[in-house]
Amino acid sequence: MTATTKLVSIQTKRSVREPVGVFFMIAFAPLFAIAMGLIFGNDPQPEFDGRGYLDANLVSFAAIIIAIVSMIVIPVDIVTQRETGALRRFRATPLQPAAYIASDVVVRFVLSLLSVAAMLAVGTLIFGANLEGNIVNVLLAAALGILAFLAVGYALSAIMPTAGVAQLAGNVLVFPLIFLSGGPVPLAVLPDGVRDFAQYSPLTQLVELLQALWSGEAWHENWVPIVVLVALLGVATAVAARLFRWE
Repeated sequence: MTATTKLVSIQTKRSVREPVGVFFMIAFAPLFAIAMGLIFGNDPQPEFDGRGYLDANLVSFAAIIIAIVSMIVIPVDIVTQRETGALRRFRATPLQPAAYIASDVVVRFVLSLLSVAAMLAVGTLIFGANLEGNIVNVLLAAALGILAFLAVGYALSAIMPTAGVAQLAGNVLVFPLIFLSGGPVPLAVLPDGVRDFAQYSPLTQLVELLQALWSGEAWHENWVPIVVLVALLGVATAVAARLFRWE
């Protein structure tokens, strides 16, 4: 077993042993889909052009969960590890710092993708949400979104001084992005200026990419969200790598 593989095992065990981490990284997304399905159902609605509530919004909710976990839960966890000295202890071992970071990214990425997949499975299998596109394309887009927002989460964790500040900053950043994403409130009902401004949000771009692929559109028809997410991934990764602190 390589050092990175061993670290992946350690990080996985640490993640699943923490009740809050288990809830937000794994259970929150499918439970949210169940709650929305029970509350709103999925009967055809005129406001969704004859589609059901989950038909129109399920993948939007997946994007929102990705943002919440990546920009609030993960920075708080990483900063807490730094405050308690856990990161410093990892750095004191013979392992390369890159091995620790790689293992952490792998675990969080896999758990997040599994959570999104479970959410989509609940919506389609239990509540009959209609997938018009290819599920592989949808999951690949979700994977791109997870990587991009994970990078943002690591960048935030690098600059946040305490876990409390990380949580506050995450909430201040995430919830306006959610409002402007077109998930909870359709962009069509917002004023023109707000709708135009929302297009600059990476979360809006992720929502639009997921909705397009869910509806059966092709990748090449949605190159703008792809470029935005890849650029976000690159910039946030560079910031995180430059500023990441062990103590």
